[in-house]
Amino acid sequence: MKKLLLTAGWVTGLLVISACSGEETGNESTIVNVNETSITEAEFVAALKDRYGEQILNEMVQKTIFNDQADQLNIDSDQVEEEFQSFKQNYGVEDDEQLLTMLQTQFQLPVDSIEDFKNDVLKPQLVLREISEKDIEITDEDKQTYYEDNKEDLEAVSARHILVEKEETAVEVKEKLESGEEFETLAEEYSTDGTASEGGDLGYFNRGQMVEAFDEAAFQMSPGEISEPVETEIGFHIIEVLDTKTSYEALESDIEDALKEERATPENEVIQELMDKANINIEESSYEDWIQT
Repeated sequence: MKKLLLTAGWVTGLLVISACSGEETGNESTIVNVNETSITEAEFVAALKDRYGEQILNEMVQKTIFNDQADQLNIDSDQVEEEFQSFKQNYGVEDDEQLLTMLQTQFQLPVDSIEDFKNDVLKPQLVLREISEKDIEITDEDKQTYYEDNKEDLEAVSARHILVEKEETAVEVKEKLESGEEFETLAEEYSTDGTASEGGDLGYFNRGQMVEAFDEAAFQMSPGEISEPVETEIGFHIIEVLDTKTSYEALESDIEDALKEERATPENEVIQELMDKANINIEESSYEDWIQT
């Protein structure tokens, strides 16, 4: 399962228009008084329309097209739920509320609920992925060649860590681990980063994804090994490697994902193709120049 890219502009746009879709057209009621001047809801809505109307209208059209495509492709709630569970696993999050907080803070997504995330992010992503990868054929020879050419970059480590501010605290934690105390318990007690509640679990990562000192230490360790304190710019880490993926067999699904991503039709081209094929009838002539077909 590929980690979902959440930085695409269309994602944020779809979420914004989803949040606004139930609002009524502005009326003449006053919403703000400034000194002796009143600002009405109609004035406010007109200003929004003037500044953002074209963008929002196109995003509303795209959202409708995505929903129609999901129906045509038989992408149902079970598939969306499977994608959701895989997403949680990849990011090492078990609790839905914790995930929602991560989406709102780390990814800056304006989602109010997990259902919003499923319907307005995951479902469109499934549509885009299925269409962009529909004609791709990958042979065993393709995968073997890719593996031989990219062994080092493909290598992955699954690890957990405990991050503390001071070296003496890291030494104390290491001693407690050596005396038999549980890693998860100590992570929850000592670790200062967001993985503490998950026992310090970082999931799988490739070379170069972590800061240099952390990366160097983790990729030299074997499963079950616990590091001495590793200093980085954010503090001192105690790292435990849980698993490594280095062989072709262990990496085969990752290789297939990488090849699909490499050969997939770019998302902007898929969106444009869907817009071109959609039956879009502009009923109000003043909006004719707004729709980007």
